[in-house]
This record gives sequence, structure tokens and C-alpha cells, in this order.
Amino acid sequence: MTEDIGVTTRRYAADIRSTNRVLLEKALHMRCLAYLSKAKAGLLTQTIVEVNRAKKSLQESFDHLSAEQHIIAQQKAELEAVNDELRSFSYAVSHDLRAPLRAIHGFSQMLNEDYGGRLDERGRDYLNRICRASNRMSDLIEGMLALGEVARAELKRQVVDLSALAREILRDLQETSPERQVICIVEDGLEAEADPQLMQSVLHNLLGNAWKYTQHASDARIHFGRCLRDGIGCLFIADNGTGFDLRYAQRLYTPFFRMHDAKTYPGLGIGLATVKRIIDRHDGALWVESEPGKGTTFFFTLGKAAPGSNSSH
Repeated sequence: MTEDIGVTTRRYAADIRSTNRVLLEKALHMRCLAYLSKAKAGLLTQTIVEVNRAKKSLQESFDHLSAEQHIIAQQKAELEAVNDELRSFSYAVSHDLRAPLRAIHGFSQMLNEDYGGRLDERGRDYLNRICRASNRMSDLIEGMLALGEVARAELKRQVVDLSALAREILRDLQETSPERQVICIVEDGLEAEADPQLMQSVLHNLLGNAWKYTQHASDARIHFGRCLRDGIGCLFIADNGTGFDLRYAQRLYTPFFRMHDAKTYPGLGIGLATVKRIIDRHDGALWVESEPGKGTTFFFTLGKAAPGSNSSH
């Protein structure tokens, strides 16, 4: 009997210990759960705060962007207004200024034909100066109108065979000066996605300059090709002509700026300004290297790497 009571007592004690352990584990579990819930609640609160902060920042960015878009829209409208004014000015130049110039030139010619014999040498010189000045003013007006047209003309990109275009231009230049011996190198396969008419103007001006400024070179040489410059594929037109001081390079693209004497190297000084505007319209870049007495090289890109630009120059 006593032995059974002892066994039962030990069993109850074991059950009590087991129950206490379960209760203890449950209590511990509940405390852990409460702690984790509190931690998660804190983390959730922090997350909500960060989300709200991000929303506020995003809204501020959106408001700033809206303001910037409004400013851009205003600037675009102002630019369109300026372009309209430029078109009106071009029309005025075309019709209002050229008519008086034609009158000056016409009456000067009539004066020379009808009364030239009665003028002394100084009088005829003055009259000839009036004729030359009116002709030059007319040419300047035409050049200014052409420059404005380059900026307004619609850009029509297509694949242009620059090699063929350059060879045609050089043939024409050779025909105008058959007495000249110029070594002309045009690399094969030069192509670009560009406006063909505008590229005709670019090559005509750059090759024309190279032709003009090599007229006093004993071994005149013109080279049109492709190369790498600072890892960028580009096209170039090089000559061994007069060259110039690079201190004046930025002024080259100013309309009517002349680097050399107009009597020795005739021209309006508008060709490079035209080239610069065309290259800019193609999202390209134009730069020059030159040295007096050693020649000039113009480099340009057209928004994309020049074809076959894995070669170097």
C-alpha cells in the first residue's frame, strides 16, 4: 500500500512538473509573441513613415517636374514666336531690301553706260565701287537668307553615299580649275544616315574650302575619310593648304567672319556657319585642327559613329 502511494505521488509530481513546464513554455511563447508583435508593429510604423516620406518626396518631385514642363512649354512658345519673327524678317529682307539694291545696281550700270565716258578716272572708280558694293550686299543678303533656311528646313534622314557625293563635288571643282593639279583621296564606303541635300551643302563647303586654301600649295592634297578620335568614329576632310591659328577657331562659325584676305581667297564667310548649323541639326559635332602653313582638318559626326570607324587616321 505504502509503495503504491509513493508511486502515485511520484507520478503526480511528474505530471505537475510536466504541466508547469508546458505552462512555462506557453508563457514564454506568449511573451515572445508579444515582443515580436510589438517589434513588428514598430517596424510597420517605421515603414509607414518612410512610405509617407517617399510619397511626399515623390509629390514634390512631380510638382517640380510639372513646373519645369510649364517653363519648357513657355520657352518653346517664345522660341516659336522668335522663329516667326525671323521668318517675317527674312521675308522683309528678301523683298524690301533687295529691291532698293537692284535699283542702285541698275542705275549705276545705266550711269556707267550713258555717262561713263564723261567721267574721269576717279569718277569711274567711284562708280565701280558702288556697283561692287551693291553686288556684295546682295550676296550677303542671299547668304543670310540661305543660312536661315538651313535652320528651318525639314530634316529628311536617309542613307547617303558620302563617297559618291564627295567625288562628284571634287569633279566639279576640277572642271572649274582645270589648270590645277590636286591629289584628291576619297575613301570608299563612306555613308551616313542624314539629309542628302544638307549633306551636299556640308561637303560642298568643306571640300570647297579645302580646294580654295590649297591653291598656293605646290603639292595640293585633299583627303576625305573616316577615323577614330578619342574612341569616337568620325569623318574628316583634310588638306595641306594655308592653315590658320587655332586661337581663332571658335570664330570660324560666326556668319560673315573671314580669316583670310577676301581678295586672295574670295567668299562671303558664311560656309562654315552653314556647316555648323547643319551638323548641329543632325545632333553631331564639328571641330577643327589646323596649323599655319601646314593645312587644316575638319572632323565631324552626325549623331552616330561613322561607318567602318574601327580604322584610325
